[in-house]
Amino acid sequence: MGAATVVLVALTVSPVSAEPDTGARPPRGGDPLPAPPQIRALDFLLGSYTCGYTPPPGGRPAVLKLTTKRAMDGHYLYTDATLEPGNVVGRSTFGWNPVDGTFINQYHDNWGSSGSYTSSGWQDGHLVFRGPLTQVITPNATGRTSGVKLNLLDNYQVLGRGHFKNATSFTFPDGSTLQGSYDCHRQ
Repeated sequence: MGAATVVLVALTVSPVSAEPDTGARPPRGGDPLPAPPQIRALDFLLGSYTCGYTPPPGGRPAVLKLTTKRAMDGHYLYTDATLEPGNVVGRSTFGWNPVDGTFINQYHDNWGSSGSYTSSGWQDGHLVFRGPLTQVITPNATGRTSGVKLNLLDNYQVLGRGHFKNATSFTFPDGSTLQGSYDCHRQ
């Protein structure tokens, strides 16, 4: 089978443009699909926050500034963040995965770090995201550097109006764990 045939077969069986056989059809014309109601559970993130970072033992305190806005007609939240010291600029994209029934968070930053996390939702006042993070250790403009693959756990807890905490754990390949926390207040 030639390469052109393989591509043609892949395109003809691809479900990308297929509509589900449920009788439901996506909206046409000027009416956008409304955002899923589950996304409202993330409204505590909206706005601008200053977060004090309490590092694990031996680490340095830091200040994280966050600004979170609705995006894509409310289907997602974009959080732009800066962390000092370190001059780290990152973006998190929060959303709802309607197929798996989970919240998602995708992260990337100007050092080259990236991660993808999921959460089953609020339980006992906590919203816990878990997933893999590729953490750059020393940024380098050549596009090549060293890093480490970690498992991240972000444990959000709303403490009051305009005030939340995120207890973070990083688990290394050897099983060791470092923990820190962000105490965030709306500006």
